[in-house]
Amino acid sequence: MSSPTADRLREAAEDLLLEKGQAATSLRDITDRADANVAAVSYHFGSKDALIAQVYGDALREVSEVQRVRLEELPADAPLEDLVRVWLAPALGPRATDAREARLWALIQRGMSERAPGLLENVDAIRHLVDTHLIDRLAAAVPHLSREELMLRHNAVLASVAGLATGDLPSMGGPPPEQAVSMLVAWIVGGLRAPAAEPVAATSKRRARA
Repeated sequence: MSSPTADRLREAAEDLLLEKGQAATSLRDITDRADANVAAVSYHFGSKDALIAQVYGDALREVSEVQRVRLEELPADAPLEDLVRVWLAPALGPRATDAREARLWALIQRGMSERAPGLLENVDAIRHLVDTHLIDRLAAAVPHLSREELMLRHNAVLASVAGLATGDLPSMGGPPPEQAVSMLVAWIVGGLRAPAAEPVAATSKRRARA
């Protein structure tokens, strides 16, 4: 059972990670914000780094579960555009989600942009959720891609979205939020539907003939 002190420490760490990022957040920052002593962090979590890793891990698991439920609610023949919106639209347009989900996406996006160790160490722990629920649905929608190429495109999209969504999209002089999301979804769908890459051997032969 969680204790009030542990809850305050988690909330304080989450606030500070959003405001300052992992590198700039000290143990003293967390304990001062939580009105707790340094020993409480060791008692409840073992260390500051372990506390931060737990905050990031909880955020990843929470948003992954929300997305899993949304994917399961889509019919089996849902168009690729709908899959992409469930997959990425909350990250691209967090203001369209509820306040808690928007906060979690903001936390994850900041951690990704900074390559926060506490976030990165949790990515593999939730990879099975992606493989089981998302990749299987995407594979059915783009059967011309091998599993390896689909995973490569999936990872490239995530990296691109993390970079774009770190800031406020409209502030870059682009279209309003909902239109920006629609444009990005179209771009992602186009990338997923693009032809599969030629085998390296075939590419080499074609170049040799040229």
